[in-house]
Amino acid sequence: MDTVQRRRLAILLMVGSTCLWLIAGYLTWIWNGCKAYMPFISDFDLYEPGDTIFTVGTFVSGFLVFWIIMEIHSMNMKRITEGGHHSLWHGLNHLAVFPGLIGAFSCIRIGSVPWDIDGPMHGHYAFDIFKNGVYWCLIVTAVTIRIWWNHERFRMLLGLRVFAATAAFVGLVKMISTQAKVWGPDFDWDSYNAMTSDMLAFCTSSTYPLLNIAAVWEYVLVFGILGTILSFLPEVIFDDSLNDEEE
Repeated sequence: MDTVQRRRLAILLMVGSTCLWLIAGYLTWIWNGCKAYMPFISDFDLYEPGDTIFTVGTFVSGFLVFWIIMEIHSMNMKRITEGGHHSLWHGLNHLAVFPGLIGAFSCIRIGSVPWDIDGPMHGHYAFDIFKNGVYWCLIVTAVTIRIWWNHERFRMLLGLRVFAATAAFVGLVKMISTQAKVWGPDFDWDSYNAMTSDMLAFCTSSTYPLLNIAAVWEYVLVFGILGTILSFLPEVIFDDSLNDEEE
C-alpha cells in the first residue's frame, strides 16, 4: 500500500468507524427505552449493549487516532520543508503530536472506567480526550493555513477546516461552562451515581435539564474534531494528483 492510499484509509477508517459506533450507541440507548434528548456519549457505557459498543468503539478509535496523528504530522512536515517555511511551523507541527497522543491513549482507556464506577478517572480521561483533541485541531489548522494559504484551490477547504476546528473549540468551552452550572463543589455525586442503578428511572428523566444542553455541546465538540480530520482527505488526494502529474 502506498503512502496516499494508507493516509486515505486512515482518515476514512477513523471518521467512519467513530461515526458508526456513535450512531450505534445512540440507537441502542433509544431502543433501551431511554430519552432521545440528550445522553452524553459516556452514558452509552452504562447499560448493555451500549456498554460493549462504547468500550470497543473508544478502544478502536484511540488506536486510529494514533495513526492519524502520525500520518498528518509526517504529511505536514514534508510540505513545510518543501515550501521552505520558517522553522516555527516545524515547531508547531511537532507540538501538536504529544497532546494528540495523550488524547489517543485516554480514548483507549476510557472504556474501561464507566463514570458510575470511577467518576474521577473517567472524567480525567474524557477531559484529556476533549482538551487535547481541540488543541490538536487548532494547531494543525494553523499549520495547514500557512502551508496552503497561497493555493487558491484550497481556500474553501481551509475555511471548512477552520469552521470544524472552531466548532470543536466552542463545543468544549460551552460543554464545560454548562456542566459547571450543575456539577459544582456541592454537587452530590454519590446520589447521582446511585440513580444509574435503575436504568429506566435514570435514562428517561431529566433531573438536571442543563446537562442535556451540555451533552449537545459534547456532540458539537466531537463532530468538530471528526470534521477537522475528514478535511484532510482532499489533501491526500491532492498529493495523488501531484504524483500523477509528475509521472
